[in-house]
Amino acid sequence: MNLLRLLARLAGGSALCIGVTTVAMAAAAPAAPAPFLWTVQGPKATHYLLGSVHLLPVAADALPDALEDAYTQVDGVVFETDIGALAARTTQLGFVAAGQAHSSLRGRIGTALYARVQAQAAQLNMPPGLCDRVQAWWCALSLALYEFRDAGFSEEYGIDQHFYGEALADGKALRWLEGVPQHLALFTGMDAATGRALLRAALEPDSGGLGSPQAVYGAWRSDDDAALAGFDVRFAQRAPVLYERLIRNRNRAWLPRLRTLLEGGQAQLVVVGAAHLVGPDGLVAALRAAGYRVTPGLAAPQRGVRTAARAGVRPVAWTPAP
Repeated sequence: MNLLRLLARLAGGSALCIGVTTVAMAAAAPAAPAPFLWTVQGPKATHYLLGSVHLLPVAADALPDALEDAYTQVDGVVFETDIGALAARTTQLGFVAAGQAHSSLRGRIGTALYARVQAQAAQLNMPPGLCDRVQAWWCALSLALYEFRDAGFSEEYGIDQHFYGEALADGKALRWLEGVPQHLALFTGMDAATGRALLRAALEPDSGGLGSPQAVYGAWRSDDDAALAGFDVRFAQRAPVLYERLIRNRNRAWLPRLRTLLEGGQAQLVVVGAAHLVGPDGLVAALRAAGYRVTPGLAAPQRGVRTAARAGVRPVAWTPAP
């Protein structure tokens, strides 16, 4: 699995980006009780950071109890962006329109790169011509989406989607770290060179470490933050412009808003892509550097009955396919 597809699972836009594994996802490492969950002690309340895998297969729908316990202890949930607004039809139509182009993609990216696109599209059984008159970044997302679907994934599953549905049903406060226009502009605002870089990343044969969707899910489920931190390092080395745009710059932009929330008296569960939390540029390191006590796992498990029936909550899905 290449860099773009790994990034889509662990770091990209919460409902824009695509994630993937297969139903057969037994990991070599044992499952951790609280994967990618950190406790943050604020001056007035105890908060939680949760690294999300943006989409999961149906077989992974039962989340670890500790994640649900963290949710029950908070007053509000914070996401990368406003998932409800992102799912609105007008937003979707606007994003689709932004992804279209008046000229041939071949003429804008060159014959050699376009030939690679066509070969990958044929392998994935994509509709002929899907990437003919679109922006390069749109073609990159489409290639990733079709590969993920081919591997058995659904856009309706993911940690952020799950807790968004629960919070809506329970009436908990919903907040986000970046607005929808800013979130969409991660892709729609790409210049031609960055769009081509994203497309090349979509065509790379391997991510340089985690290798397969099962391995990515296994790293998350076993709480292997070293493996995902290693991905951040490789991504920064192999695609520095994309790393700056999609991870480092966003982390820096989120930090003031995040610190304001952590200083308040209402406990928050902050759900962002797992790759945003780990490594030297991650939010865990940034908060520790700012003086917060950030510890792995759940501070004080408090088991109880949630106010929302999980089976009755339908996740909000959004896909960047035409």
